[in-house]
Amino acid sequence: MSGTQERIREAVEAIQTWLISSPNPGEAIVRQAIVLRLLHAAGFDIWNPAEVVPEETNATGNRSDFLIRTGAGKFALEIKGMNITLGAQQFQQASTYAVNEGTRWAIVTNGRVWIAIDEHLPGRWEERVALKLELGQEGHTFADDLAALLDAGMWRADGFAGAVQAIKSRQQQRLDEARILKEKTPLIHNFQREHDIGSFESAVKLATQLGTITEAERDVLLGMPTQNMAPAKSSPPLMQRPHPDQEPQPSMHKAQDIHFTYCLFGAEAHAVYRPVDGTWTVKAGSTALNRLLSDEGTNAKGISARRRSGLKNGQLVKKSAELLEYVADVTYKSASTAAIDIAGASRNGWECWKDSEGRPAQHHRPE
Repeated sequence: MSGTQERIREAVEAIQTWLISSPNPGEAIVRQAIVLRLLHAAGFDIWNPAEVVPEETNATGNRSDFLIRTGAGKFALEIKGMNITLGAQQFQQASTYAVNEGTRWAIVTNGRVWIAIDEHLPGRWEERVALKLELGQEGHTFADDLAALLDAGMWRADGFAGAVQAIKSRQQQRLDEARILKEKTPLIHNFQREHDIGSFESAVKLATQLGTITEAERDVLLGMPTQNMAPAKSSPPLMQRPHPDQEPQPSMHKAQDIHFTYCLFGAEAHAVYRPVDGTWTVKAGSTALNRLLSDEGTNAKGISARRRSGLKNGQLVKKSAELLEYVADVTYKSASTAAIDIAGASRNGWECWKDSEGRPAQHHRPE
């Protein structure tokens, strides 16, 4: 992880924390507490008016909130309050200023939504949107995409066009992965029941061997890193089902229990992972966010049910308006379910949980 990426992640988490109590800040607060903070994290010298130029009216009478110019790169930045829906009027205002300053790029933001405008694109102003990022994206995806969008080193080298394409490719990959999870997870559950397979992971591996799913789909279902979502060639179908003793089983090359930590917006949870049986035990004293994001779908129902049960049986207590506390050890069957209950939102546990050296749990995941 680059220094810019790490700084942007920290800034985004801090911003999300105070947005819980101030969800719709006006333009002045967005400028000071969000935009300038993120520009600074991205490597821009926000105290240098020659690099981050505030409200400069050019020769044509146009003006944007900031003109950012560093090295070979330059872009106009237009800021609105978080309660403002961004549209053609803001796009035109920022883009017109950018063109008059000799650059094709403008960025328009209300703090929550960040939109890159490319003057080289044809059509109406809405059709010149090259990229859109939104603060509510899953996990660190918003922070990491924003780090690529704003990285000062990239702007100095005039590499923004390539950065836009790279971010768009990642966005498409995430959409493809979400589609695979939605379409193939029920199929694997049915396959698991039909063949009486003990674990979801083993069912995925056998389904791959039989040609029921591709290797790319297997990687997504098992949460393995993927380079791209181009369909991978699957192994030739087997003519008959292997003997149960020969069914693929998770590798147990990490036999010892491993301790992990997950910190988010003031919550701090500690868990022990047992590779021998795949369980995750969140330890007493851990805290979880006392929230339930409204757009979490089926996950929201599961989180709500588990929390009601935990509060009822004394495993959980309400520590404050923002936090719940585990007063007893609670064991989960997966890394993600444990992380989801800490965050009150969808999470990939293999990425969220970190060991004592800061490595994600994926580093210790059985092959």
